[in-house]
Amino acid sequence: MVVTIDLSYMPERLRYIIHKSIDLKYRPDQNEGIIILHDESNAQKIKRRLEEILKENTIQDFVITENTEKQNEITLLKIGDIEQLGIYLCTHCGVAFGSEIQRTVHQRIHYFG
Repeated sequence: MVVTIDLSYMPERLRYIIHKSIDLKYRPDQNEGIIILHDESNAQKIKRRLEEILKENTIQDFVITENTEKQNEITLLKIGDIEQLGIYLCTHCGVAFGSEIQRTVHQRIHYFG
């Protein structure tokens, strides 16, 4: 299996931090902001590691998402950009929704639940 990390939406400085922090035992192929991790089948493990990297480096304006069209592809997007792709995140827990209405209904549960 292969896990792909798409960093093409991130600035060069932040790409460098991710490249530097990713465990190099994977020997990633790097091409235009895309890291391909061969011999890796656990996308959730890579996603958790990316979350740790963002926290360690206090990168707060990017979010990690999974591509729903391609299996085992992870993308890092700026929070404001993600809504342009039709993905709406709960500001409380980070759950992704397909519409702003779904997100609003969900967020009400946090307030009134």
